Amino acid sequence: MKVEQVATWIGLVATISGAAIGYGTLTEKVATLENSTNATQLESRLTKLETRIEDNDVKTIGTEIQQLRGENEKLSERFSRIHVPSTEQIKSDIRILQREVDQIQKRLESLDQELEKVGQNPLG
Repeated sequence: MKVEQVATWIGLVATISGAAIGYGTLTEKVATLENSTNATQLESRLTKLETRIEDNDVKTIGTEIQQLRGENEKLSERFSRIHVPSTEQIKSDIRILQREVDQIQKRLESLDQELEKVGQNPLG
Protein backbone atom coordinates (compact mmCIF):
# COMPACT_ATOMS: atom_id res chain seq x y z
CA MET A 1 0.00 0.00 0.00
CA LYS A 2 1.39 3.39 -0.96
CA VAL A 3 2.04 6.21 1.48
CA GLU A 4 -0.71 8.34 -0.07
CA GLN A 5 -3.22 5.53 0.39
CA VAL A 6 -2.21 4.96 4.01
CA ALA A 7 -2.55 8.68 4.72
CA THR A 8 -5.97 8.73 3.05
CA TRP A 9 -7.19 5.79 5.12
CA ILE A 10 -5.86 7.35 8.34
CA GLY A 11 -7.72 10.56 7.48
CA LEU A 12 -10.90 8.63 6.76
CA VAL A 13 -10.72 6.70 10.01
CA ALA A 14 -10.05 9.89 11.97
CA THR A 15 -12.99 11.66 10.31
CA ILE A 16 -15.40 8.79 10.90
CA SER A 17 -14.16 8.40 14.49
CA GLY A 18 -14.72 12.09 15.09
CA ALA A 19 -18.25 11.85 13.72
CA ALA A 20 -18.97 8.79 15.90
CA ILE A 21 -17.61 10.51 19.01
CA GLY A 22 -19.65 13.60 18.18
CA TYR A 23 -22.79 11.51 17.74
CA GLY A 24 -22.17 9.71 21.04
CA THR A 25 -21.63 13.00 22.82
CA LEU A 26 -24.83 14.43 21.38
CA THR A 27 -26.80 11.34 22.39
CA GLU A 28 -25.43 11.61 25.91
CA LYS A 29 -26.35 15.31 26.08
CA VAL A 30 -29.90 14.53 24.93
CA ALA A 31 -30.27 11.91 27.67
CA THR A 32 -28.96 14.35 30.28
CA LEU A 33 -31.30 17.08 29.06
CA GLU A 34 -34.32 14.78 29.15
CA ASN A 35 -33.67 14.13 32.82
CA SER A 36 -32.99 17.70 33.91
CA THR A 37 -35.02 20.21 31.84
CA ASN A 38 -38.56 21.07 30.85
CA ALA A 39 -40.01 20.32 27.38
CA THR A 40 -39.56 23.82 25.90
CA GLN A 41 -35.87 24.03 26.74
CA LEU A 42 -35.40 20.46 25.63
CA GLU A 43 -36.95 21.11 22.22
CA SER A 44 -34.83 24.24 21.72
CA ARG A 45 -31.64 22.38 22.58
CA LEU A 46 -32.63 19.40 20.44
CA THR A 47 -33.12 21.70 17.46
CA LYS A 48 -29.60 23.05 17.98
CA LEU A 49 -28.23 19.52 18.25
CA GLU A 50 -30.01 18.44 15.07
CA THR A 51 -28.50 21.39 13.27
CA ARG A 52 -25.05 20.37 14.46
CA ILE A 53 -25.63 16.79 13.34
CA GLU A 54 -26.67 17.99 9.90
CA ASP A 55 -23.50 20.08 9.72
CA ASN A 56 -21.49 16.92 10.40
CA ASP A 57 -23.56 14.84 8.00
CA VAL A 58 -22.06 11.53 6.96
CA LYS A 59 -23.01 12.29 3.34
CA THR A 60 -20.70 15.27 3.40
CA ILE A 61 -17.93 13.11 4.80
CA GLY A 62 -18.64 10.48 2.13
CA THR A 63 -18.35 13.11 -0.59
CA GLU A 64 -15.04 14.29 0.83
CA ILE A 65 -13.81 10.69 0.95
CA GLN A 66 -14.71 10.25 -2.73
CA GLN A 67 -12.89 13.47 -3.62
CA LEU A 68 -9.81 12.29 -1.73
CA ARG A 69 -9.94 8.92 -3.50
CA GLY A 70 -10.20 10.68 -6.86
CA GLU A 71 -7.21 12.90 -6.08
CA ASN A 72 -5.28 9.86 -4.86
CA GLU A 73 -6.02 8.01 -8.12
CA LYS A 74 -4.93 11.03 -10.17
CA LEU A 75 -1.65 11.24 -8.25
CA SER A 76 -1.07 7.49 -8.57
CA GLU A 77 -1.69 7.74 -12.31
CA ARG A 78 0.78 10.62 -12.64
CA PHE A 79 3.44 8.73 -10.68
CA SER A 80 2.93 5.61 -12.76
CA ARG A 81 3.61 7.61 -15.95
CA ILE A 82 7.04 8.69 -14.72
CA HIS A 83 9.70 6.64 -16.50
CA VAL A 84 13.06 6.36 -14.82
CA PRO A 85 15.66 5.08 -17.28
CA SER A 86 18.03 2.30 -16.33
CA THR A 87 21.20 3.68 -14.81
CA GLU A 88 23.12 0.77 -16.33
CA GLN A 89 22.03 1.84 -19.83
CA ILE A 90 23.07 5.43 -19.09
CA LYS A 91 26.48 4.26 -17.80
CA SER A 92 26.94 2.12 -20.91
CA ASP A 93 26.10 5.06 -23.18
CA ILE A 94 28.58 7.25 -21.30
CA ARG A 95 31.37 4.67 -21.72
CA ILE A 96 30.67 4.47 -25.47
CA LEU A 97 30.74 8.26 -25.77
CA GLN A 98 33.98 8.43 -23.77
CA ARG A 99 35.61 5.94 -26.15
CA GLU A 100 34.46 7.95 -29.15
CA VAL A 101 35.79 11.18 -27.61
CA ASP A 102 39.13 9.47 -26.89
CA GLN A 103 39.35 8.28 -30.52
CA ILE A 104 38.53 11.75 -31.84
CA GLN A 105 41.12 13.28 -29.50
CA LYS A 106 43.80 10.83 -30.71
CA ARG A 107 42.91 11.61 -34.33
CA LEU A 108 43.18 15.35 -33.61
CA GLU A 109 46.61 14.84 -32.02
CA SER A 110 47.70 12.85 -35.07
CA LEU A 111 46.49 15.62 -37.41
CA ASP A 112 48.28 18.23 -35.26
CA GLN A 113 51.52 16.27 -35.64
CA GLU A 114 51.06 16.02 -39.40
CA LEU A 115 50.40 19.76 -39.59
CA GLU A 116 53.58 20.47 -37.63
CA LYS A 117 55.56 18.31 -40.02
CA VAL A 118 54.08 20.12 -42.99
CA GLY A 119 54.73 23.47 -41.29
CA GLN A 120 58.40 22.61 -40.67
CA ASN A 121 59.06 21.37 -44.17
CA PRO A 122 56.61 23.13 -46.53
CA LEU A 123 58.38 21.99 -49.71
CA GLY A 124 59.15 18.57 -48.79
